Amino acid sequence: MDLEQQLRSASDGTMRTLEQLEQLESEKRTLTPGTPRFVRLANEIERLAAIVFSQTSAQMLLAQESHAANQQGVELPPIDEMSAARDVSVILADWRDAERRLAATSVDSAEHALAAGDVRRLRDEYHRAHMHQSEG
Repeated sequence: MDLEQQLRSASDGTMRTLEQLEQLESEKRTLTPGTPRFVRLANEIERLAAIVFSQTSAQMLLAQESHAANQQGVELPPIDEMSAARDVSVILADWRDAERRLAATSVDSAEHALAAGDVRRLRDEYHRAHMHQSEG
């Protein structure tokens, strides 16, 4: 995978995790502290926060690599302008899987919130990839 794809993938991953964190934290704020659901969400939030930490560490390494490339005259576009690295058929299969997971989980579960976040993210990724493929 080239540097551009690595940067896009790393950023997309961090954005997905942050979106999931936001959803879970928003839900946790509506619950009575100390309930089993509140505790489960707090545990899941802690796990996702650790993932964000590792993702940002990886992004820092990529930032340093992109700086070195820039010093050598390589111009990279902003991450928003970089194309998604995954094929639309792969994204679509993941989206369908996320929809199945969403339907199979209880509405008040952390799994449901994560699946809902995946559905939204994959729908957006599919749309971007499809538009990019149509332009090319």
